[in-house]
Amino acid sequence: MNRLGRGAAVACSLSAASLLAAACGGNSGNGGSAPAASPGTSGASGGGSLVVASAVAPPTLDLTSNPAAAIDEVLDYNVYEHLVQLDPKGKVIPVLASSYTTSPDGLTYTFTVRQGVKFSNGDPMTPADVVFSLQRALAPGSKYPYAKLLSDVKSVAAAGAYQVVVTLTSPNNQFLYDLAAYSNGVVLDSKAVGTIATQPVGTGPYVFQSFRPNYSVALSRNPDYWGTKPGVSTVTFRYFSSSNAENSALQSGQVQVIDNLENPQDAAQFKGNSSFKIIAGPTNGKIQMTLNNGSGPFSKQQVREAVAYATDKKAILQSTGAGYGTVIGSDDVPGDPWYDPSLANTYSYDPAKAKQLLAQAGYPNGFSATLTLPPYGYATNAGPLVQAELNAVGIHTTISQVQFPLWLSQVFNSSNFQMTIINHVEARDISNYANCSYYWKFAGCNQVASMLGTAEKATDKSQEVAGFKQVATLIAQQAVNDFLYNPDQVTVAKSDVTGLPSSGLTESFDLANAAIGGKVSAAASGQGYAQ
Repeated sequence: MNRLGRGAAVACSLSAASLLAAACGGNSGNGGSAPAASPGTSGASGGGSLVVASAVAPPTLDLTSNPAAAIDEVLDYNVYEHLVQLDPKGKVIPVLASSYTTSPDGLTYTFTVRQGVKFSNGDPMTPADVVFSLQRALAPGSKYPYAKLLSDVKSVAAAGAYQVVVTLTSPNNQFLYDLAAYSNGVVLDSKAVGTIATQPVGTGPYVFQSFRPNYSVALSRNPDYWGTKPGVSTVTFRYFSSSNAENSALQSGQVQVIDNLENPQDAAQFKGNSSFKIIAGPTNGKIQMTLNNGSGPFSKQQVREAVAYATDKKAILQSTGAGYGTVIGSDDVPGDPWYDPSLANTYSYDPAKAKQLLAQAGYPNGFSATLTLPPYGYATNAGPLVQAELNAVGIHTTISQVQFPLWLSQVFNSSNFQMTIINHVEARDISNYANCSYYWKFAGCNQVASMLGTAEKATDKSQEVAGFKQVATLIAQQAVNDFLYNPDQVTVAKSDVTGLPSSGLTESFDLANAAIGGKVSAAASGQGYAQ
């Protein structure tokens, strides 16, 4: 049960996270196969340079030893590939595996490794490289950020000429998702692994060219790529110190794309201008007001329910996210298999109900509380609105703004807080509620652990999904936290740039289908690449 055993982390924002944890999910089908992972763009020029503006530069290039989201954004799916990957819709698709099958008992996965694939240094990619890569992630002392996600892998072995067999200790419908979503699944060249921190070598559509710390990462089209080649010859990720600088660079033509607006409100300056396009789609993030269930009044469910009724989520989404996102009601988002949109209505905005619950909990005159905010736009923008809403029902709220290192130390590590606003960007991280030591101190953690354990043992995916839905419902009903909204990834690009991912459901800013001009193929469009 690797979901219950993994170490979870929390991230400060979608693009500025140095802490980004993995999570659960899955594909429990009996098998899958697909054509080349890069369906391509028709009519594109086949050349040109693309410059992408981003907020945070990678601290290193080794995505197998550092959890920084900025590394995966650039290198995963672009330079490195996996046996299976996620398309922009969050679906698991075969890539370096041409197909796979799952045994009826859910314990054995057999991958047929794609033939004729080369690493960017010319070395052939073989099943031995796949076995080496997975065993490297599993090895004792592994520095892979999410190695615990593979803790139920019993063995990895080559079989026949071009097959790899992975055997699990217990059924895990989420194994394929884990393999696809994070750096555990990248296939490495065993001969070049010693230099991946400075010279990445992969099988992807792009080849690493250069890294200028805190300034840029440059990639070029892989001339020997096994699939459909990208529609641009070079890609440069260029890093900017402020959202204003990013916006100005796009407007002046220094860059052609902003991968994800730091401030969604900035989209207004591009909206309606035919020179630009806005591409918005869901992420894995949960922007929530975390409540310390072990702190004073918040230990009472009625008080937590009052907080949830007191906050107008639709107004907060409009004010903070400019409407780019989805109001949620539990630790599930539109990309999750167990997502239940009805949970967003569990605590519809009702200040009168909030006051009634506070009185029932023994606080007819309210009480005083502190809202601790990290220095990120979604938190600092939402904070004053939440403060006013809580004050209106009698929760007299003081705002305390802290830098992120102090937030990590005081709030996340020490649980020394009452309320905070944070974006949990981990994909499918509902297992945090089974962790009794997690920072919000949920008293029902053992019950959730039992429920998740039962769901994860199910060999039928529908039973697993039903079990996870029950957990999400319990979390909502007990008002563990006040869930605000699932933010969109808001990408802005020049109008002639095509093939960009239409969501933020993967770690990668996947540019396999990027082009300047032309039209995205039907296959690529179906996978979620934007026209």
